[in-house]
Order: sequence, then structure tokens, then C-alpha cells
Amino acid sequence: MRCVTLDLPEHLVRDARLYAAVPHDLDAVCRVLEDYGRLVAEVRQLRRRVGQLDRESAELDSRVERLQVACRAILDL
Repeated sequence: MRCVTLDLPEHLVRDARLYAAVPHDLDAVCRVLEDYGRLVAEVRQLRRRVGQLDRESAELDSRVERLQVACRAILDL
């Protein structure tokens, strides 16, 4: 594996130390980079779940509306 030295802006390294909660710059940047793929996968999974919840919510709203119509019809009897 080839290792390349990168000149990273100080604010990115500082942010990496904050997010990773490790004192060493290299460890912090490595930890953030290692977590990136997992985080992206989790965000995609959450987006799918939100879409599913939106569909379920719309279905529930439709059922509640039909139930309200039925209840009004019963009250009108």
C-alpha cells in the first residue's frame, strides 16, 4: 500500500479531532475516513425507512378517513 502525505486544511483536521475524540491528527482523520462509508450506508438506510414511513402514514391517513366516513354514516342512522 502506498502512503501519500496530504496537506489538509487545519480546520478539517481540527474538525476530525472533535468528531473522532482522539488527540492525534492522523488517528482522528483516519477514524473519520473509516467511518465515512458506514455513515453513508446508514443515511441511505434511514432515507429508505423515512420513505417507507411516509407511505405507511399516507395509508393510515386513508384508513382513518374511511373510518370517519363510516362513523358519520352510523351517527346519521
